[in-house]
Amino acid sequence: METYNRDRHLHGVEEYEQQVHSTTGRDFTIGLAIGLAVGTIGGLFLAPKSGDALRDDISDTTNRFTQTFNSKDDGGADTESLKAKAEQKTEELRSKVEDKKDQAVAKKSELEEKQRIKNMDEEEIQAQKRAIQDDVADEGAQDPRTVDMSKYAEEDKDNK
Repeated sequence: METYNRDRHLHGVEEYEQQVHSTTGRDFTIGLAIGLAVGTIGGLFLAPKSGDALRDDISDTTNRFTQTFNSKDDGGADTESLKAKAEQKTEELRSKVEDKKDQAVAKKSELEEKQRIKNMDEEEIQAQKRAIQDDVADEGAQDPRTVDMSKYAEEDKDNK
């Protein structure tokens, strides 16, 4: 029968974790070096122009772009039309915001009115309940829920 040695097990786990960490770093470094070498060699062999010609093309493109951008800022028609469109969109957004704000205010006042009416109705109902209880309550009776019907019977005879 085999026995379990905890120290031996933990020692094996620690060595495995160290091996994984060192292998991962080493593999990344090797891959990076190989990738850089292949990229550099491929770039040198596949470049259609010399370095000077490539730098000149990049600087020419950059100069044309900056000249185009500066000429539009100096008062070109494109800049004016963009400003006009931006102002138009701004006005449209402002009007939409104002409409939504007005709708929100109207909805709020409508809800406040409904709540006021509901509170008023509840107050009136409570007042009516108290009035009915006062009318029904007989001073001579011990229980306010009982009514002396003889009092009403005499009134009926007098009305006829």
